[in-house]
Amino acid sequence: MRIVIEDPVNGKIVYEESFWTGRKKLYVNDEELIKTSKRSFQTQDNQEWNISGNYLSGAILEKGEQKIRLTPAIKWYEIALSILPFLLILIWGNSVTLFSLVPVIGGAVGGLISGIISVLNLLIIKGIKSVWLKILISVGMIAAAFLICFLIGFSIVSAAAA
Repeated sequence: MRIVIEDPVNGKIVYEESFWTGRKKLYVNDEELIKTSKRSFQTQDNQEWNISGNYLSGAILEKGEQKIRLTPAIKWYEIALSILPFLLILIWGNSVTLFSLVPVIGGAVGGLISGIISVLNLLIIKGIKSVWLKILISVGMIAAAFLICFLIGFSIVSAAAA
């Protein structure tokens, strides 16, 4: 993930954070800052820059008393939209009545599948600005989680009946 910010005092700030490793890189006016620790960077003229937070919690760049918000903090409705796939499979897989209507895999496998989809949903919708598009993508992720768990559950029920 790469964020570019035009700051009136410091100029162009580029913040990069790896999704897989969490490694951070910081560029100020196209100059890569030297990493001195996990969250600290230093310019060529020994100015100290610190990053607190991360992509999900909201990254903040600190230079002395100055604080620059790099990424916004996660919002409550993004969390709510992201746990819906997990809750749907959790409830559906544990309800005998619902399971008899449409079999879905529950338990550890259903929890793993819906949990992965929930995390992916959070990472995807965090980078989108419009709320209606976040809702639309979340509905698609709920449908994907349900479809995958249904296909696995249906194949198990069909195999057991044969």
